Parts: sequence; C-alpha cells; structure tokens
Amino acid sequence: MRPFLLSVIFILICAAPLLANSVDVRLLRSVPLGETPRQVVATADGQRIYVLTDAGKVHLFNAEGQSEGSFDVGPDVTGLTAQGSNRLVLQMAGRQELVLVALQPVVAIDTVGAPSLGNADAPVEIVIFDDFECPYCARAVPLLKEVLAAYPEQTRLVFKNFPLSIHKHARTAALAGLAAEQQGKFWPLHDQLFENYNRLNPQKIRELAEQVGLDMGRFDRAMADQQLQQQLNNDFQEGQRIGVRGTPTIFINGRRLQQRSMDGFKQMIEAELTKRKSDKES
Repeated sequence: MRPFLLSVIFILICAAPLLANSVDVRLLRSVPLGETPRQVVATADGQRIYVLTDAGKVHLFNAEGQSEGSFDVGPDVTGLTAQGSNRLVLQMAGRQELVLVALQPVVAIDTVGAPSLGNADAPVEIVIFDDFECPYCARAVPLLKEVLAAYPEQTRLVFKNFPLSIHKHARTAALAGLAAEQQGKFWPLHDQLFENYNRLNPQKIRELAEQVGLDMGRFDRAMADQQLQQQLNNDFQEGQRIGVRGTPTIFINGRRLQQRSMDGFKQMIEAELTKRKSDKES
C-alpha cells in the first residue's frame, strides 16, 4: 500500500470581502506517515497536531509539521480529543469509560559546545533554557546548585540561551556569557549576571565581565563576532522548536521538568537512574 500523506496546510486569506469567490492556498509541508490516518486533531492554540492511524498509533507533530514522536494506543481507540498540549481524551470502542492520558514527549537537544557544569559522563543531563534578566531564572540558580550538590556524579547541567524580547538587555548578557565561555569563565559570569539581573545594561555587563577576570580585549572582539551571534540564534531557535515559550524551561534527559522544586528534580532524576539501572540489567 502506498504511504498516505498528512498534509499540514495553512490557509492565508488576504484582506477581501466576507463572501470571497476564491481563496489562495499555499502548501507548507507534506509529512509521510506510512499508515492510514483515521483522525487529525489540533490543540486550541495550534501548537500541536495529533494523528490517530488505523494501526492504533498516535503521531505527534508541532505547528510546523515536525515530528515529536509517536506511541501505540491499540486498535480499540476510535477517536481523540485534545485537552491542551500534553493531554488527550481517548475514545474507545466497546468501553463505557473516559480515558484521559498525559503525554510527556522526549525531545533531542543539541548540547555540543554549550556551557556545562558537572560530570561530563553523567547519566542524567539537565538542560536549562535561560534569560539573564528573568527573575524566575535568577531564583532557580540556588536550586540548580543544590541539585548538582545532591547528585555530583549522576548529573550534568547544560546552559542554553533563550533571551526574551521583553527584556531589553537579555541578549547582550547572553552574548557576554558566550564570550566568557571562550575564556573558560562562563559560570563565574553567569552567577554575577543573575545576582544583578535587575540592574543589567551594557555598562554593567562589561563591568561584571571585568570583575570576573576576563581579558577585555578578547571579550570585546567576541561580543562583535557574528559566529557568536549565530550560536545565540541557534539556541533560541532550538528552544522554539522544542516548545520553549518562557524561562526558565528545564529538561531532564529530554523530558520537561513540570515541578520546579527539589522534590520535582529528585523525582525525575531518580526515575532516570532507575530506568538506566533497569536497562543495564535487562
């Protein structure tokens, strides 16, 4: 059987009378499924698309039609209802019950070249998308240090930039952090930037860079380096691709942290360590 295609089509309607005679349609992407789609539903915000196939599998796609994984539900599931970005109601033939499932997509994050702290070979990788002017990010710094202290051999922290447009100096601070990484002093500057998150401006950022002992000539050249600008853009675009909308957003081995507390971290880290142990024994 030829693979069926899921066509994700965005319809652009230019300013026109209410009763238009025609509509221009532009195909953005066709995604091969390899299975017959039974139902296609989208979340209310349009950020996720679910496809139920005749084979009893649910495929997840983001708003751009990029795959976010799939899972089996079995042939008894006859329909889906989206309840937000990570919850689904399953309609099941012959079952007099409501089945509600929570989803936790596991995302792949490129951490090559990103600032990191902790055991490079740790089984648990914590990736944080951060903004140096975000008060919530600043408050998370002591918590992250507590987590690393509690799991010194089992965890590695990776920093990714996600400067929000509402924060005037966040992008400059992010570039300063990357410039400091080139001199092996990202984390000292990271701590100083967050300690001064509500007082940042170009002059203050440069003052903090000098304070942590950076070679300021190298620092100034790095701040003007287009390659560093692109690295920052890549971080931001990757965050958008995997669903980051605000800061801080934290992933543990690709799974989004839902409860930003020591208990929340412990629960997920212990689950990852247990899973790793089980995989080794099987």
